[in-house]
Amino acid sequence: MVNFLGTYGGHLCGFGGFLTAIASFLYARARVAEFEASVRDLDWQQVSEISLDVAKLKKAAQKWQNNSNALEKTTQKDLLERAYMERLMQQSPTVQQIRKVEM
Repeated sequence: MVNFLGTYGGHLCGFGGFLTAIASFLYARARVAEFEASVRDLDWQQVSEISLDVAKLKKAAQKWQNNSNALEKTTQKDLLERAYMERLMQQSPTVQQIRKVEM
């Protein structure tokens, strides 16, 4: 019984793998044929123009995001400086601000 399963079981598994390989090849070929049919009458000039437009939009969005980040960074820096100055003013109440006096 062990010899039977060892010999013929291996053959059956090999045959099953072979059938699986053929089935996946036929499936892939059907997918490729479907794709070829869908792009047969495609205008490649328009596709290239659209891809250029997408690249320009991505660059513009990146530039806008960089500007937004820079603005946020300067705003945070200003707030931090104000908070630091207020803290200094609270720590030393004897310090008076310099006033401009005309002579």
